[in-house]
Amino acid sequence: MLDGSRVWDKGKIENTLWSVDHEIISGIPLGNGVGGDKWAWHFDSKGLYKVRYGYRAIMESKRSESSSIVNSDVSWWRKMWSLPIPPKVRLFVWRGFHEILPTMVSLRHRGIDCDVICPRCKDVMESTSHAIFDCPTSQAVWKMSRFWKVIENMRAIPFADFLRIVPSDVPMEDFALVLNRAPTQSQVVGSDVWLPPQPSYLKLNIDASVFPGSDHIGIGAAIRDENGSILGAVAKSVEGSFSPFLVECLALREGLSFAKEIECVNLEVETDAINVVSAIVENRELSMEGPILEDVKQLLAQLRGFGIHHVCRSANLVAHLLARFGFNSNCTNVWISETPTVVSNAISIDAIV
Repeated sequence: MLDGSRVWDKGKIENTLWSVDHEIISGIPLGNGVGGDKWAWHFDSKGLYKVRYGYRAIMESKRSESSSIVNSDVSWWRKMWSLPIPPKVRLFVWRGFHEILPTMVSLRHRGIDCDVICPRCKDVMESTSHAIFDCPTSQAVWKMSRFWKVIENMRAIPFADFLRIVPSDVPMEDFALVLNRAPTQSQVVGSDVWLPPQPSYLKLNIDASVFPGSDHIGIGAAIRDENGSILGAVAKSVEGSFSPFLVECLALREGLSFAKEIECVNLEVETDAINVVSAIVENRELSMEGPILEDVKQLLAQLRGFGIHHVCRSANLVAHLLARFGFNSNCTNVWISETPTVVSNAISIDAIV
């Protein structure tokens, strides 16, 4: 089903498989390397299986079979209401227990037309347990607290079960501290302005652009020196329908490949996709995006990359504008040692800041 350049042969796919499978097959990412087939756990974004993951899958399956809300333990709720925590926190716990927090999944169940993918990590569906425990941005907050070990062992189970189990292992006073004094997300954000690379290094900023229902994505990348000048930039369109997380992974690979083509090494790499930054240091070999991430790691080694860092969208504006331009242009645009008109104002703003 592949042609000589390791891309899907659409002709063979359309002539061999059912029409309902065409888009699914074409959306499977292909790495540059060649490897054998491997078993992967479908219900985990990393493709890994752990007992608690199996437990969560079973519990979610049981919940989907029954529309009734689990009856709460009266004595447990009495203890909860007596905890020294603000009323808004009690209300948050109650809503989380009954799965009615305004997560993307919950909003969709209420009939609101919205994307169920988590808007923060852009990786998986935003359920209650994902929003509170599993999202990389949430985990970054929990890791700053002394309760991280408790959270780490329990975060894969539904939030209602977490609320039932944890107070039996942790004193209610400490449990109140978990609910009331966890660090805020604002403490763990990346840089909000573009900063020049350190001496003798170049900086590569990468971003992707995708819209629901579109059959292609936009990718933008810019390589700049310590003066902020553009050494190379690319804005291109890539055909296919991919998950938001996979889109960011593909953008990272394309940006690094571009740097390799124009022989730029000693790179500091920045993206506003925090989930991709986390994925680079994690074991995601068995995930759908695994082949792409392996390509990224190999390219980083070849280019002597100085790591990949997360920054805010405002610090990644040049790459963001290039990605939008690539999406709308529907082709590949390359600039060498010149500033693309579409980002000239953003370059000037970075210089002022």
